[in-house]
Amino acid sequence: MRAVNLAKVGAEAEILRLRHLLKRQGMRAAFGLVAVLFALGALVLAHVAGWQVLQLYVPPIYATLILLGVDLVIAAIFGILAARSSPSGAERDALEIRQRALHEARNSLAVGALIPLAGTLLRTRRNDARKRLFWRRLR
Repeated sequence: MRAVNLAKVGAEAEILRLRHLLKRQGMRAAFGLVAVLFALGALVLAHVAGWQVLQLYVPPIYATLILLGVDLVIAAIFGILAARSSPSGAERDALEIRQRALHEARNSLAVGALIPLAGTLLRTRRNDARKRLFWRRLR
């Protein structure tokens, strides 16, 4: 009975912990969203300031084309970096460990399933041997 009560208390504590974790993660997501919005605003303002500075030295259409070219080069660089991203050594090692653990778990389950079957077979053979011995003695 005590184990059941302890399990209930543990489950309730885990539910409470998960609720607070989700609330905290939700607040972090909201603050992150606001930060991203302000960062985008700052980036737009930096573009406007850059365009105004360029406009002092070149005609407005050329200032716009220069900013467009710079933006496309930066986007291409980050796009290539994103496309080239491959799993790190730690990720590959973790995948290998997970696959090895699953393989060994399957093997242990197979062996665990065979043990009762082997016991049944041994008992059956033992009983058959006793019956044969019994019938030999009767003859």
